[in-house]
Amino acid sequence: MKKNAFTLVELMAIIVIMASILLIILPAINGTIKNSEEKKKQDALNSIYMAAENYIMANYDEYSSLDDIGAVEYVYITDLISNNYLSIDTINPNNDLAFNSKDAVKVTKKEDGTFSYELIVAQTIYDVVINNFPYLEVGENGCKNPGDNNYSYMGGCYLKGDPDNNYVWYSGFLWRIMGINSDMTVRMITDENVTAIPWGAENTAENWDDSYIKDWLTSYFYPRLKDNEIISEQTWCSDTTTDANSSRTTCSNDLLTKDSKVGLISLDEYNLAGGINSYLNIKTSQYFMTPYSSSSLWYAIASGNYTDSHIASGLRPVINIYFEIIVTSGTGNIGENWSDEDGPYILNEDKNIEVSGKLNEKATSGEYVLFSGKKYRVVDKDSNGNTKLILDDYYNEDGNVFEMKYNESNSNVFSTTTGIGQKLNGDVLEWLVSSSKTEDRNKLVTNYTWYQNNFDFYNSYKISLDELTPTKTIQATVGLIRVGEMLSGQSTSILTKNFTTKSDGNNGKVFWTITKFNNDFSSFIVNAGANLNYNRDVDEVYSLRPVIVIKSDVEIISGTGTFSNPYQI
Repeated sequence: MKKNAFTLVELMAIIVIMASILLIILPAINGTIKNSEEKKKQDALNSIYMAAENYIMANYDEYSSLDDIGAVEYVYITDLISNNYLSIDTINPNNDLAFNSKDAVKVTKKEDGTFSYELIVAQTIYDVVINNFPYLEVGENGCKNPGDNNYSYMGGCYLKGDPDNNYVWYSGFLWRIMGINSDMTVRMITDENVTAIPWGAENTAENWDDSYIKDWLTSYFYPRLKDNEIISEQTWCSDTTTDANSSRTTCSNDLLTKDSKVGLISLDEYNLAGGINSYLNIKTSQYFMTPYSSSSLWYAIASGNYTDSHIASGLRPVINIYFEIIVTSGTGNIGENWSDEDGPYILNEDKNIEVSGKLNEKATSGEYVLFSGKKYRVVDKDSNGNTKLILDDYYNEDGNVFEMKYNESNSNVFSTTTGIGQKLNGDVLEWLVSSSKTEDRNKLVTNYTWYQNNFDFYNSYKISLDELTPTKTIQATVGLIRVGEMLSGQSTSILTKNFTTKSDGNNGKVFWTITKFNNDFSSFIVNAGANLNYNRDVDEVYSLRPVIVIKSDVEIISGTGTFSNPYQI
């Protein structure tokens, strides 16, 4: 008989054969698909790297640090796209690739002079804040989800209380994340007073835009910040109040200030964050930009107080970072030893790469330097390329902080033959850099010109820093900080005992400055609370924070400029 159909056994055999064939060809098909996807990603990645190389070559002057072997720069994909070096369709044609415009290309100079490229998948500062503090999400008018750990202010949402994981390292300073503004920029405040100067002229407390403090922040501080183009211009609030507990969340329209890149916190922000129980209280004197009256302003040591506008108080600058700026590493924590696993967030630079090159080309104000066994911080660089450093400690004798009169002869003139100047250029110099260390001694500018100007309250900081018509000049190796210079306050690493404890206002010591008061027998000091005080007669005794100057040709051997890995020279 003829068979008109397959038997069950035959059908099962066919199924087995077909299944076997599928088992053989499916991996090949999947492999082909996977290889096609990988090739597409690799082609897109190659396009990104080629665009980054073209961008670097076309803008090489902006990337002068890449002249050095091992130097690192970050090129954002968003810049490549906005400048027509790359098309979004090239890197993400079907919206299915792992690249987006927030990513960056890490460009490194190799030993053969060429560049290597690595894609850094973006972890933006905004992402970091939202991931770690989801309650800071901004709604229509402030915090989307108000609670005990946040507060609303001028349409933004900010941290309340005392978090311990909101630390950021940026441009030589440790900052604290405050929160997210209404325009999604991220607000940060320094964790220390970076200087202490008078607010302004008499009866100018309600005029922030013409204050000495705003001038210092915008003309002196801001230009010395590395990569300061990441900072957004903002409108600030200087609403007057006589209420020490003021906690307003909006600002009167007539007291909104002109836009600027840097400002201060208001009394309201301080109170809304929790006042003395918040991270905004560092137990040192700090100005708020909130007037009490036309002649006085609010400031804080622990609780809110007000003082006349001519008094010099500490400044904790506040900046606002564009939301897409990349965090390259860190956990937001702080301690004596920083690392990717336990350290502050690092903004916009790679602190795992050891630095080499000239100190004056690499270092920026605030960064740490290890020299001849002692740790310093960079104050500034002068017009000759020399780098001024201030000791991140006080001069010690026999294991104790040494204190002395400014001058035995009841004079506030700085001299290398009497008083404090003689001590600095004798015993202190030997303590800093032993005369037996010839190589290290040769790195010092030994005949540096130190400027000593008469200064008074109601004076602009520019009078203290005037080098064209100084009251007196002195040639010396070791000097002191001037009123109005960067770091003419108490260093946060001193106040926190190398970041091992919270600042309690007792770790700092009062130290002399080189700036003399406008008489013959008083000089300015920096007290333990970081504010200046002129009525300190020269026959009183205070400690010394020596300042030295490093020659322009001195090279960095290693380090990244952070507290735990200072530049070694």
